[in-house]
Amino acid sequence: MGYTNAGKSTLFNCLTGAGVLASSRMFATLDPKLKAIELPSRRKVLLSDTVGFIRNLPHTLVTSFRATLEEVAQAEVLLHVRDAASTYGEEQKSQVEKVLGELEALDKPRIEVMNKIDLLGEHERQRVLARTQARDGVGTDEVAVSAQTGEGIDALLSAIDRALHSDPVIDAELRVPQHEGAALAAIEAGMVVHRRAYEGNLVRLGVSGPASLLGRLRKFRVRDELNVKETS
Repeated sequence: MGYTNAGKSTLFNCLTGAGVLASSRMFATLDPKLKAIELPSRRKVLLSDTVGFIRNLPHTLVTSFRATLEEVAQAEVLLHVRDAASTYGEEQKSQVEKVLGELEALDKPRIEVMNKIDLLGEHERQRVLARTQARDGVGTDEVAVSAQTGEGIDALLSAIDRALHSDPVIDAELRVPQHEGAALAAIEAGMVVHRRAYEGNLVRLGVSGPASLLGRLRKFRVRDELNVKETS
């Protein structure tokens, strides 16, 4: 979400490979688009693209505008996409936060995505990059990206991973018989495998994965070596 023409749909397309209309025309996105993406932790999440906010929204458009913001109220993490090249950036940020306040969504975890860094001069670009790197992991994350070139997208995905607290990522040791093909396939598809060793007909794996998936594979877990990652 964010002010109109901040590059939200372009970023959505970059993250998902979706063909959502990306246009500078006001209200080009009037219906939210949803698509699943995979994070570095191998967790799958749904990403939604919403209409752009503007100042003093015309009354005749209020109903249509509000209808597109249901995902904002339901989302676990908000990506506030900002135009890093705009001379009105702070004013636009205030307008977005005003709408979030009206939606009672200001307290939601939020990542400020400083988009369009490819349009900045080198000095300003380095200033934005230095500021976002200094804030990494402290308070509200701020990430500098170019949705047009793909720069910074890996850092953004990692920031989303950090911000998600439901279905936490857990470290675990697993012992899986080699004939348990379905379990091994689920591990490869849904977890990060750090270590792998073979003990007779067993595969011993050191993994990080969603608590929900590890719960389904609990019979293979070496429980005394289970360790929950810090999320704060």
